[in-house]
Amino acid sequence: MSAEDGKDALARKAELNDQLKEYINEWRKTREKEEEELKKLKEKQAKRKEIRAEQEKKLNQAKKEEEEKLRKEENEKKAKEAEEKKKRLEEAEAKRQEMLESQKASKEGAGGGKKSGGGAPNDARREMTKTKEQLEEEKKIALSIRIKPLELEALDSDEIKAKAEELFKIIVQLETDKYDYEQRRVTQDYELNELKERQKAQLRQKALK
Repeated sequence: MSAEDGKDALARKAELNDQLKEYINEWRKTREKEEEELKKLKEKQAKRKEIRAEQEKKLNQAKKEEEEKLRKEENEKKAKEAEEKKKRLEEAEAKRQEMLESQKASKEGAGGGKKSGGGAPNDARREMTKTKEQLEEEKKIALSIRIKPLELEALDSDEIKAKAEELFKIIVQLETDKYDYEQRRVTQDYELNELKERQKAQLRQKALK
């Protein structure tokens, strides 16, 4: 191998080394560019994810507030309806108590005449059409009107004794009223059955004609 051939080989080797270095430098630049773009893409995705999470949080909060608002309005509506119903029942109970007192006074004044039972069939029919829940609710309201809460803490021993005597009298009066109402119910049942029998008799007479 001549000296000239050795020089050519070295020159080709140096040229190859330069090309290799250039390729490596280009690859590194391309790799850095790709990594930078990938980093930006990940940052953009993270930002989008953060924005979506914030939007979902706001939507969930708005949905929660709307549901809470609707629940509050529904509860207020129910409370208002319950209060109005209670007020109507209290008024009805007060009128019924007034009517019973009036009927009782009339019975006592008339010597227990039959006049007080004139509207009994209608009253009985109205009572029969009420549901168990309505009757129970009316009972509670009636008791709340008649029986007020006791404030015993502010009373001394003499006042408590006087209150006990007063309650005993109330119990005796209630038992008396209960007996009167039971008798009235018996009278109402009798008159209602009597009315039914008269209606049946009238229908039979019409059928015979």
